[in-house]
Amino acid sequence: CLVKHWIEARYDSLSDHASLILAVKRALRVSSSLGGNHGADVPSFEKGASAFSFTDVQEMDALVSTFSVFEMNEAGPLVLAWAVFLYLLTTLPGKEGNNELIDIDHIGYVRQAFDAGSLHYCLEILQCDILKDYDGPVSGYRSVLRTFISAFIASYEVNLQPEDNNSTLILDIICKIYRGEESLCIQFWDKGSLIDGPIRSLLCNLESEFPLRTVELVRLLSSLCEGTWPAECVYTFLDSSVGISSLFEISSDLLADDVYHIFEAQQAVPVPGIEGLFVPSGTRGRVLKVVGEKTALVRWEYSPSGVYVLLLHLAQDMYLNNKEEVFYTLDLLSRLVSFNTAVCFAMMDISNSMQFHAISPTNEQAEKNVWVVEMICSLVKSLPQNSYGAALMSMGVKILGIMLICSPSNVTAVTLNANLFDITLQTAVFSVSNNGLSSGSWMLSGKLARMLLIDCEQNSNDYPLAISVLDFTIQLVETGVENDVLLALIIFSCQYVLVNHEYWKYRIKHIRWKITLKVLELMKKCIISMPYGKLGEIIHNVLFSDSSIHNALFHIACTTAHALEKLHASRFFDPMEIEGLQLAIGSVLDILSEMTTKLSKVQSKAVNL
Repeated sequence: CLVKHWIEARYDSLSDHASLILAVKRALRVSSSLGGNHGADVPSFEKGASAFSFTDVQEMDALVSTFSVFEMNEAGPLVLAWAVFLYLLTTLPGKEGNNELIDIDHIGYVRQAFDAGSLHYCLEILQCDILKDYDGPVSGYRSVLRTFISAFIASYEVNLQPEDNNSTLILDIICKIYRGEESLCIQFWDKGSLIDGPIRSLLCNLESEFPLRTVELVRLLSSLCEGTWPAECVYTFLDSSVGISSLFEISSDLLADDVYHIFEAQQAVPVPGIEGLFVPSGTRGRVLKVVGEKTALVRWEYSPSGVYVLLLHLAQDMYLNNKEEVFYTLDLLSRLVSFNTAVCFAMMDISNSMQFHAISPTNEQAEKNVWVVEMICSLVKSLPQNSYGAALMSMGVKILGIMLICSPSNVTAVTLNANLFDITLQTAVFSVSNNGLSSGSWMLSGKLARMLLIDCEQNSNDYPLAISVLDFTIQLVETGVENDVLLALIIFSCQYVLVNHEYWKYRIKHIRWKITLKVLELMKKCIISMPYGKLGEIIHNVLFSDSSIHNALFHIACTTAHALEKLHASRFFDPMEIEGLQLAIGSVLDILSEMTTKLSKVQSKAVNL
């Protein structure tokens, strides 16, 4: 039975978190009984499992009622799961009027669990570092918690209310469950998945209030776009399914007549938070709910692209005051373009839509497919020099790097002209006649250097700013363009990032080696991909003559096998750090091999001459 399984798991060798997961999993197997033989006196949990009577339920309830959720934290989610279990039993066909079940106060269990912070405990489970890499029987814990949360939402008709702490926790839990799990995201967008149904209903409720509750909607969609097909589903949902709602003053007699009254707008209605976008006059609207004496939330029969609406938010300076919306919107956009190239093309092409030209007269001269690029460039350049600005810059540069792959010529021109990182050369190389660079002839961006340090020290992003900048630089190199800004960016990466990044402070230690590998990848790309031309000549001269770069390379390459063995034996080094060092050694050896090959060819030519 449920309690027996929980007590056994409580004293198992697994952690308390894992024990709770196993208990919740067994509790929620009641879903199997919903498809079983409901006419039987005793519903079974699953095929092959022993059945139990309502007397057994009462006995288990008596035992659960003895648990103190305030003294034993892990009992809180169990009590909450038990409440859901009881409610589901009462809803089985033929059991609705069962007095024995009605006498059990499942609502009281819910209140007790909420008072004890059970939702916080569930969130802690999802954030537990131990379980993230655990390969044992708790590997499906996210799926288990998804079933639990979904059953809880369905049982108690949970709706996400603004400024409600429990609603915020439920949204946090849902986002943690789906983010990073492509299989769960695929199931969510498969309409045949009944388990995800209640969570899909929450998504639709948030969509009905767009753009008033943009943060919640965007957060949920961002967690649901893991993978190629889920990203396509999220983009399609935003692009074609999202409507417009707004707060609207309406006569009290209409509200009294019918809460769901349908009427027509007598004049154009401004879309909340977006200057220049209006719901056309004559558009029909339906009152969703009353929020004041003469104010109602109205859903309009007007559906511009939700992606377009989000981009307009970002494009308007006043929107930057809302840090939370900007952050989650950029997070969604960066994830969408990362998982699906077709989505990236569609997003870039949005400036060709009829609605864009209808309300954006200031962009009449904008070239094809560059409005989104220009907007993100402007956003990146205007960011403050703090941890928030560094996180946004990382996502913005990541988006630009992916768009650069999709449309190299257009995006390259816009981004280089924008000079995102304020890196300049004291002596222009490609705009005037010049055969090379003298020492100190370039100026490295103090702003970019500060942002890189802030990001490493204060942020714990999946995609650090340094990686975004280096990836973006690699994409520019692959285009074959020769430009002063690109030259300065490469020099900055090699002479500043490579030489100094090992001395930075890192909030996540293994990020240091990710940066090492990425800057080494850039160096290798420059050596191999730039054999000819002025840019290649200058970069090769720097790489072959700068002793600080050579010292950094040999510092990595000269790591001995004995030193690696000592790192493996030390408990102060994470396995990911050691793996990163090993990969870096191999990468440096490849670079040194390429450099010696280049030198031998140069010497051979000199001898022949």
